[in-house]
Amino acid sequence: MNRLRIGMPSLIELNSFKDTVDLCRELNLNFIELNMNLPSNFIENLSCNELLKVKENHKIFYTMHMPDDMDMGVFFPSVRDGYVKLALDTVVWAQKAGVELLNFHIIEGAKMTLPQKKIFIYEQYSDIFVRNFKDSFKMVCQSAIKGKIGINIENSGNFNRLFAQEALNHVLAMKGTGITWDIGHDSANSFIDHEYLMQMNHRITHMHFHDTKGQKDHLVPFDGELDLVDRIDFAIKKNITVLLEVKTMAALKESVYILRQRNLIPS
Repeated sequence: MNRLRIGMPSLIELNSFKDTVDLCRELNLNFIELNMNLPSNFIENLSCNELLKVKENHKIFYTMHMPDDMDMGVFFPSVRDGYVKLALDTVVWAQKAGVELLNFHIIEGAKMTLPQKKIFIYEQYSDIFVRNFKDSFKMVCQSAIKGKIGINIENSGNFNRLFAQEALNHVLAMKGTGITWDIGHDSANSFIDHEYLMQMNHRITHMHFHDTKGQKDHLVPFDGELDLVDRIDFAIKKNITVLLEVKTMAALKESVYILRQRNLIPS
């Protein structure tokens, strides 16, 4: 039996941190992904002392899903400064709360639709975007490394873009950084992220795990088309953490049951 560390997401059905912990314990999972898209998971609404107590008493650890709209390369200095401040505040909070990983996205930004094609503003002005992105993460990573907080960037259907790859390469050269491989985003976007992900597979430290059918993702394992056994094998080989990223309590319980029945995750 493998010793993968398996986690669950914060679910919108659950009304409190306690409810989330209770479900995590019921399913005998290893970690919880907190989610800053949910007001209940804002850092000012989660007690560091409570999180640490749960971590120590129940051996549950945490990752944090940073806001989906957190654009670390945005052109407007005041907006970028706000995002950087939120990231730095979260690093300080995470160190006190026992959160081990902060998970970011790379935002592809605005685009202009011409008669023949779409032009991404960040691609057209990639020098500005890359510089902003690199400088933002340089400040965050310098703080995070001191607190032994991991900084990851997740694929979301834009790792094929050259401006994104250049920005990512700069960040991945910084200590304490890695890639979160969202296998469902990869599949649902016709694997346009896949070539870069495999080129950089030595930097993948975390996985978001769910099945897909066409562009529909966040499905229960084996309800879709993905080769999930291959993805589990990758996670075992790389010794990375795996988040079961389905969106309801029923789907989470079914996912855990199916994966354990197939002896793919620990009991």
